[in-house]
Amino acid sequence: MPDFLKTFYVPSSEHLIEYDSASVTTPTDDMFESQKKQLMEVEKSRTWSGSLMDTKLGEFQTTFGQERYTRSLPMSHSKQCYAMVGLPARGKSYIAHRLARYLNWIGVKSKVFNVGKYRRELVGVNMSCDYYDPNNSDGADSRKMVAGHVLTKIVEWFRDDPEAKIAILDATNTTRERRDMILDRCLPENIKVMFIESALDDPTIEENNIKEHKIRCPDYQGCEPDTAFKDFSERITNYKKAYQTLCLDLDRELSFIRVSNITQFHINNISCNVQSKSAYFLMNIRTNTQTTLYFSRHGESAFNKEGRIGGDTNLTENGISYARKLGDFLSENSLTEIPVWTSLMKRTIETCSYLPNQNIRRYKALNEIDAGRCDGLTYRQIEEQYPEEFALRDLDKYNYRYPRGESYHDLCCRLEPIIMDLEKTNEVLVICHQAVLRCIVGYYLNLSADDIPYIEIPLHTVIKITPVAYGCERENVEFGVKSSVTHREKQTAESIEQRLLSAGVISTCRTNESGGSALR
Repeated sequence: MPDFLKTFYVPSSEHLIEYDSASVTTPTDDMFESQKKQLMEVEKSRTWSGSLMDTKLGEFQTTFGQERYTRSLPMSHSKQCYAMVGLPARGKSYIAHRLARYLNWIGVKSKVFNVGKYRRELVGVNMSCDYYDPNNSDGADSRKMVAGHVLTKIVEWFRDDPEAKIAILDATNTTRERRDMILDRCLPENIKVMFIESALDDPTIEENNIKEHKIRCPDYQGCEPDTAFKDFSERITNYKKAYQTLCLDLDRELSFIRVSNITQFHINNISCNVQSKSAYFLMNIRTNTQTTLYFSRHGESAFNKEGRIGGDTNLTENGISYARKLGDFLSENSLTEIPVWTSLMKRTIETCSYLPNQNIRRYKALNEIDAGRCDGLTYRQIEEQYPEEFALRDLDKYNYRYPRGESYHDLCCRLEPIIMDLEKTNEVLVICHQAVLRCIVGYYLNLSADDIPYIEIPLHTVIKITPVAYGCERENVEFGVKSSVTHREKQTAESIEQRLLSAGVISTCRTNESGGSALR
């Protein structure tokens, strides 16, 4: 695309258009404020049903040249089912949960439907390996019934939740008959289907997967490890009898991604942006599930001490003390050889200067959220000088964008390449900032967009993120160095409503017949 062409988001149509920037008048502050006031007057005349918090005002808070609230661009308007394919102990559940976590983080609502969980609820646990023998007609009928039940649950999820986008069917789906069953159930409901096959030919990895995960699953509660290992191995043998892998000769019309040994990828007939992003993520997934990642904010800065946001100030004496303690922590735990990633801001660079590690990389993407006009102000000053902005940010903190600045949603978009690099990294220490770490830690803990802006990321604390099963655990390590408290709690609906009234964002508020609030 030529440099003079840019992409512009039109909220009303939710489409992308290209325009010549030379033909567009550059917005001035006066124009910015004028259009904002006009839109506010129009919206004050509307009546909104439902609660004030559900409104979020994000549908109308728009300013010239910049949306007041951000939202995800529509990567796909369709509902989709990602159906896993593969023998047991091939990492299908691991892939399914990691992929769902990523998709939810980028704003594509996703959910994993594990067939084994539903099978235990419907049929019971302690099913012997014979249950999975394709020559066992009763077992085959039972498994088909469970699969049909789960597909119905997926269809119901899409019908009940208009925001639902990706259902991940976590099952073996090893035969073309079963995959045809998925297509026959989903396509009439306008649910697109993409298959993700995980193939593995390393017997050592298979054995490790069984010992580390499968013999501890609910199917083998109270069972001796050796007995459980033998039974599960026989289960795999039974599945192999009927296993039909995805291949171009017979499955050319299907959309699928075939992952071999988590290192080789065969991608066929993917048809939208979200499928492309899913494929890109799978190609960056890390195979070492025992890796621990370390995160820390910089040492306390001058602005932290003064209660100001943003800026680019140096460390205080307490901040320097923490940086030295952090260096000692790395030395004592034999972490002096791991890479350190940091932002381009003074306070993180100065923190790194006290570390023994030599492999230090600086990334602009790790810079703190841009507070725009509010940079360098205290929260009290923002409330006094920009009462409307202060109230609107509390209303929807994740999507709120500072005037001439960024939102948490913007920040997550900026951090996506960092997440991809972290997925490929064994051990690393990331030293950056509060809002940035909220987005990163929120990703690993699979937290919602509403929760991410309120994650506690205290100063002078190392955050350890360790994978467990299909998720991650967080552990805080503190060194006893004093610091300022920069966390601001989530405000109540009542206090936000009062601020909106005081700032003139809404004129009056009354209770409607349905019991909710209405704006007029």
